[in-house]
Amino acid sequence: MPIARLFVVVVLAVGTGFGAPQFLDNSALSISLETFPRVPVQVTVVNPGPAVTARIQVAGPAASAVSVQGGGSVQLPAGGNVTVTLVPGPRLRETSGQLVLYAETGVTRRELRVVPRHLLLRLWPHLAGGLLLVGLLAWLMWRRRRPLVEPAPSPKEEEQAPAGFTHSDEPAVTDSLGRAEYAQALALLAHSASPPMVIGVYGDWGIGKTSLLKQVRQVIDDQYGDCAHVWFDPWRHQYDDNPVLPLLHTLVAELGLAKKEQVARTLRTISEVLGSLVLSSTARVNLADVRSSLKEYDEQHFRIRSDRARLDEYLTDLIAQALAETGKKRLVVFIDDLDRCAGDQVAGLLEALKLHFNRDNCVFFLAVAKEPLLVALGEKYKGLQVDHYLDKIIQFPFEMPRLSAAAFDDYLRSLLPEEIMPTRDLLRIGLPRNPRSIKRFLNVLILQDRIAKARKLSPYDVSTLAAILLIREGDGEFYARLAQDASLLQRIKEDLDTAEEGRQLDWSQLPLQLISRFRDSHRAVPADVSAYIDLVRSTPIPEHSEEESKAVPPVGQPLVAAARGELAEGLAVLAERVERQVGQLLPAGGAVLAQDLDMDGRAITLDDLVARWDRGLLVVGASGAGKTVLAARITLRLLEEGGGPVPVFVSLRSLDLSRPGFEMWMTHALVQQYRTPITEALAMVNRQRLIYVLDGLDEVADPADRDKIAQEVVRWHEVTGAKITVTDRHPGPGHPLVVHQDFVKVRVKGVTEQEMSRLLGAWKGSAADAEELAGAPALLANLTDSWLREASADGRDLVELYADRAMAMLDDGPALQEILRDVARHLISRDGTSFDDESREIRNIFRHHGKHGRQVPQSLEELVRAGLLRRLSTNEYQFVHHRLLKHFAEGGSGQQ
Repeated sequence: MPIARLFVVVVLAVGTGFGAPQFLDNSALSISLETFPRVPVQVTVVNPGPAVTARIQVAGPAASAVSVQGGGSVQLPAGGNVTVTLVPGPRLRETSGQLVLYAETGVTRRELRVVPRHLLLRLWPHLAGGLLLVGLLAWLMWRRRRPLVEPAPSPKEEEQAPAGFTHSDEPAVTDSLGRAEYAQALALLAHSASPPMVIGVYGDWGIGKTSLLKQVRQVIDDQYGDCAHVWFDPWRHQYDDNPVLPLLHTLVAELGLAKKEQVARTLRTISEVLGSLVLSSTARVNLADVRSSLKEYDEQHFRIRSDRARLDEYLTDLIAQALAETGKKRLVVFIDDLDRCAGDQVAGLLEALKLHFNRDNCVFFLAVAKEPLLVALGEKYKGLQVDHYLDKIIQFPFEMPRLSAAAFDDYLRSLLPEEIMPTRDLLRIGLPRNPRSIKRFLNVLILQDRIAKARKLSPYDVSTLAAILLIREGDGEFYARLAQDASLLQRIKEDLDTAEEGRQLDWSQLPLQLISRFRDSHRAVPADVSAYIDLVRSTPIPEHSEEESKAVPPVGQPLVAAARGELAEGLAVLAERVERQVGQLLPAGGAVLAQDLDMDGRAITLDDLVARWDRGLLVVGASGAGKTVLAARITLRLLEEGGGPVPVFVSLRSLDLSRPGFEMWMTHALVQQYRTPITEALAMVNRQRLIYVLDGLDEVADPADRDKIAQEVVRWHEVTGAKITVTDRHPGPGHPLVVHQDFVKVRVKGVTEQEMSRLLGAWKGSAADAEELAGAPALLANLTDSWLREASADGRDLVELYADRAMAMLDDGPALQEILRDVARHLISRDGTSFDDESREIRNIFRHHGKHGRQVPQSLEELVRAGLLRRLSTNEYQFVHHRLLKHFAEGGSGQQ
């Protein structure tokens, strides 16, 4: 298969330094739908500096049409290069965007365009449709000639054609947003203000700027008969050389003056003058030409100055003629969608307003989204304070008013059909107050409601469907979790039902607010919403137009800030959260049993271990020996030392291995475990601002996944030199971390002999039992002398006695014993030793025994205090001894 190799260069963005990786060539990237994806597109990145990890992604509207194969994460060798392949996204279509390269040393960008296929290839569906239509008409004519007369259907048999159910996105002339007074005031300003006057109407895309201007135009029509008005869309003429000419042609056409000879003559003259100006400004005159013919050079520039003076006179004549022909005194020009144009076109039109239309009989309205407009001007005028420049052009800035609560509610009610009306209170919570966004969301909701009813989804509630769609659009991270665990909404309701008064629940705000509304209105929340997830999965999120996509700050912006070193505050917050979470793994007050540590056959203390650990550390030991406690102590010791990279404690069992590589695993682990913003998390990982303490490799269920993690740890360490600790139970001799020379191995054997002798002073059992207990510090820490003496006196198994006595201390012992029995059996069936209290299976076990919502973590805390479970991480627990796990799996011996 042939490969089209396109080399791209990205214009360096803010934050790019010397030696930063960049795209190889300087040509724009253009992908033709005629050959793509049949012929893949490859892009080469060069790295003139040291080895670095980079990420390449597509930004803007093109992100849904094109993506980077393999997720876009690449390792760039020092002074080398790497090639990535672009592949089709979920919606391959004609569009544009940017190809963005992120690295710790900076961010680079380049425009990316997906261009249409050959004209014939694009037209063949229309040609086929035309032939089909001709065939259908011929068939209908043949049917009419047949003598068959069919009986008319009875009223009951007659089917009604489905009514249209989507809401148009076209601008509205009739006010439905409570903005009529603004239209009246702006029309009065246009009629009464002293020109020259440019009125800027600022607002985000979709907020209703075009609708407001159309309403202003209607007021002018109705109330101010001495004003002529013209509507101009500059983006339709953005490829013209000069914006003045299409504006004047629009003026003549809309005022009905195209057939007036005098007006047409003046317009032709202006066109000739503008043409000469454009040609003169684009003509290249080199230094040799100037020296050989200074006279010719001076004559050329004198003619340009003369033409410019004549242009001003012709424009004055044209506007005067237009007003005289229409019997008006003032011209009002509405300019819409200027911010959709490229920087050159934006600047050209604004300059034209200032230079050529600064007149005493003209008023202009500019409807723009301000931020994209400033960006476009910034591209044109490098280093200029473009906001000040804009202030010189626009004399009257007007910010679009935000929809009031009452207007928003009325607007929503006016759009909702009767069958969707029950969702109104939920939509008020989750929808943005943007008319275009509201319409687009409602179109999807109405469509999905009809599909659900056609499929006879049962049980079905349109309010639940609305909540799922609101979460999908408003909280993508929680929606991804919901797609994996369809019981989360029920979990939120249970937490609300059982929460102590005034307690803040640790759920995302949008789903929490929605389920609170369900609860207050006594709506039923399904225990499983997987049917709704499957329903909406096939319908894309309401897609923003390309201009709206430009309004969304690109992902790269916070990364650029992070790349400049603005991470200190985020790292400080992360350190506090790590310290708080890791502290929960240790006994209250920080009292830890003296650990028996072995390195290379010699005993070693924690201080010596931290001092000798330079690059990599592999902590091994039997289950329950104290590997997690040692990892927690190492993390806290590094936090106390401070002054360098921040240590983060991560449970390997919780990693999302579907993501590409160590970089993204750790980024999302920071987001999930420590609520770090994803842009900060990615920057922390890429800039090597972290030390990794990775716990529980043996807890990862799939052996292939364990090997994958070990290999990625080694790769990341070799690429970045990061300090990494990994805990594992019994790695084999060929394990990647065992054979790697940078990873030293320390074995946790349990507690020291002196500590064991102190704790087992009343124990009269066998030496074999004592040795087993020495390797279980979590169990030893909870033993009492009375238990030891009782077990020694009657020969009972100490672990069984321990379990019975611990259960007897609990207020709700019988129910908790049944829960522990089912949890233990679940773990043994999965060949596991620890469990996550967020998992659906564990929650169902608790729910089966009458515990739900906040009662689940409360019960787990009781079991930890009783010494039956120990906490491995925020949501992960383990029996304190493997024999306790077996004891409860076999049903226990009951309380005594």
